[in-house]
Amino acid sequence: MKFAALISGGKDSFFAAYYMTIQGWEPVLLVRILPRTPDSYMFHTVNLHVVEKQAECANLPLASLSVSGVREVEVEEFSSQLSRLREEHGFEALVTGGVWSEYQRVRFDSACEAADLKCFSPLWHKKPETLFKTYLDHGFKFMFSGVYALGFSDTWVGRLIQAEDLQKLVELNQRYGVSIIGEGGEYESLVLDCPLFQYKRLSVSGRKKRTGPYSYEFVVEDVQTVSKPSGSEYIRVLN
Repeated sequence: MKFAALISGGKDSFFAAYYMTIQGWEPVLLVRILPRTPDSYMFHTVNLHVVEKQAECANLPLASLSVSGVREVEVEEFSSQLSRLREEHGFEALVTGGVWSEYQRVRFDSACEAADLKCFSPLWHKKPETLFKTYLDHGFKFMFSGVYALGFSDTWVGRLIQAEDLQKLVELNQRYGVSIIGEGGEYESLVLDCPLFQYKRLSVSGRKKRTGPYSYEFVVEDVQTVSKPSGSEYIRVLN
């Protein structure tokens, strides 16, 4: 089955797309949503410009859809544009990286139904710890591009996430209720390499920015594609 993947740039959306490819489905398009306000209820807003380079690494076309970011209105705007993309690219399903958000799942299902598409969320209700470990085991290289919850510090952004970070997230979950997979908006992630990137990966540079008492972001100022394998650094933190 031909599918389009809804991509935020993060680990969940890319793993969902990767998972469907190893099930024999054919990816034909990546879809990026660009809310015109940072307060969107449905869509990510951090470092979305990097998705262009991710699409290049995946050797897939990228469609960018602009939505208002206004609650409920943005869902209708998304759905109407999905219909056009389906006609232009000939896909039959939309794949999302949703794990626990019932709010998003219901609205994605509704938008796809209106656009005469099937909606698949292959990670839905999978155990967060298992998912996180699976990403790393399958060679996903990703960073936290933003953290927004009690218990986090600036040491979480601007570096690759490692296997030992999973236990730290488990401890934050037990102490503060932080979602291990970040589904509650506790953090945003950014994929720099994964099995969908066959010949190229990303190298980024940027600065850390404090946005609140327990909130920090890594603002990507430059992103380059580099050939695989490469000794180039994944992340460079600027002073």
